[in-house]
Amino acid sequence: MRVKAVRRLVIFPLVLVTAVFAVSCVGLPHDDNPDQRFYGYFLRDVETMQAIGLPVYWLGSDFTVDGLVFRGPYGAEFGAEVEGGIQLTYLAPLQVGGNTSLDLIVRSRDAWTRAEHQVRDPGLPGVTRRTVTVGSREAELIFVPLGTRPVNTLWLVLDLGDAVVLAQALAGGAMYPGGPDYNPFINNPDLLVQVIEENLRPYPE
Repeated sequence: MRVKAVRRLVIFPLVLVTAVFAVSCVGLPHDDNPDQRFYGYFLRDVETMQAIGLPVYWLGSDFTVDGLVFRGPYGAEFGAEVEGGIQLTYLAPLQVGGNTSLDLIVRSRDAWTRAEHQVRDPGLPGVTRRTVTVGSREAELIFVPLGTRPVNTLWLVLDLGDAVVLAQALAGGAMYPGGPDYNPFINNPDLLVQVIEENLRPYPE
């Protein structure tokens, strides 16, 4: 293992999804150059984590899922601080406009211990879980519904020993009534397992 249109967001105390807000709204250029300003915020946060001795994991600069090219990682200018960790966002432009996203929240072991209960028990009805394997490690998929959506938020929790990674995918709405979601991970959660297994590694490898 190497340790692939957000339109509605679930407000949740652990995952400060406001990090997606600024990047998603401005959109991304349809070329191979990431938005340097938001990439710069990521580099700023990496320096902070490294200065205090905390590990940083990422998915590289791009990966492809179901025909969509996700690029990043991006940080936020403010409002996305994670206690004892870092949040980074990958975005893929949609043909209809806007972007769909995948977020990573990487926390130290101590920080995860303080936040774990909020993920394991989000206090919402209908939450389901599934144990999966990522490389040689066990991980957990957590499915959070909302209203008529069977899955509005998808989390994957992976304990790497020195850090705990939480991958988050948010539903973007159906492409057409009764059709698949704009976010490929919502349609097929196994894609999230695959992307983490194939791409997750320590920064800056």
